[in-house]
Amino acid sequence: MSARVEIRNLCCSFGGQPAVRDVSFTLEPGTTTTLVGASGSGKTTLLRCLAGLLQPNTGQVLFDGRDVTALPAEVRNVGLVFQSYALFPHLSVADNIGFGLEVRGVPAAERRRRVADLAEQLGLAKLLRRKPTQISGGERQRVALGRALAYRPVLLLLDEPLAALDPNLAATVREVLLEAIEIERTTVLLVTHDRADALRMGQRVALLRAGELEQIGTPRELYRTPRSEYAAQFFGPGLVLESTARRGTNSVATPFGAVPLQREVVGPVRLLLRPECLRLSEREGALAVVRRVIYEGNRCRIGFEADGTAAQLDAPPGREFKSGDHIRVAVDPDLVVLLPAAATTLGEPACGAQQVVRQPAAAL
Repeated sequence: MSARVEIRNLCCSFGGQPAVRDVSFTLEPGTTTTLVGASGSGKTTLLRCLAGLLQPNTGQVLFDGRDVTALPAEVRNVGLVFQSYALFPHLSVADNIGFGLEVRGVPAAERRRRVADLAEQLGLAKLLRRKPTQISGGERQRVALGRALAYRPVLLLLDEPLAALDPNLAATVREVLLEAIEIERTTVLLVTHDRADALRMGQRVALLRAGELEQIGTPRELYRTPRSEYAAQFFGPGLVLESTARRGTNSVATPFGAVPLQREVVGPVRLLLRPECLRLSEREGALAVVRRVIYEGNRCRIGFEADGTAAQLDAPPGREFKSGDHIRVAVDPDLVVLLPAAATTLGEPACGAQQVVRQPAAAL
């Protein structure tokens, strides 16, 4: 049974310094939300408030409409997987998974069935008699997940579950974790600092910045239609260009050619050009000079300069490039992100702007 979790105007401070500031959002039953942000943004503090390990200064936490803000952790029916796993070294894998069930007085036969089912889901069936010191880091992470899921919590909290694993092992554990969550159908909040994991593991993504909620939405919304330049650069940094659009036009000039705008804009325009929106071209676009080549196996990232502006693009790995090569670069307008700017956009109020790379480009 999963819960609808509401976080209302939550604030939490340490020594007078705010760690979480007036955060509000909702976790729908049976969904997975990833909570992402830079170090010190308040992710773990918020997680501990939901678990009942920290008492917020103000605000509320509600499970299915019931205020649990003042309730201690042991009565919230919340599963929590720590980054350090926190397994009992003297207990077997089976006993670690079943620990919460034993504490709750679940009969031994029912406990064994539940542990066996979870062990099968998590690929631990052959390891049940081993101790945590006798298994790998990825296996320990799966044991910690099994222990948190065993008593069917209404909310599962995962604190950086893949951070301690090497990339290949993390990829394996990620798939196991997502499959187990889907089978158990519990409400999940997963904390991560990895931007790619935030996008690929969450049905919704919440971005924290200095303790405040910067934006929440689907992975596509945060990547393609960010509400701030901070959100845009956090999920996919790139080159920010500033130009000017005049009334009645639908494109602006850039060092890489004209870029059609996704909506009518009048005044200053700010564009984010990530590497994937720039491409090699045979005939159109701008002439550029290769300055750096980074071969990464499945892709080749090229640093180049066009009309005095430095940028990067992802080229097919089958072609070879070297510094000094001349290439032609074009823009894929569908992948350009139109950032908030101090401009009149469809009659909407303007948003504040951060420092950008300014181009003396006029509207076409």
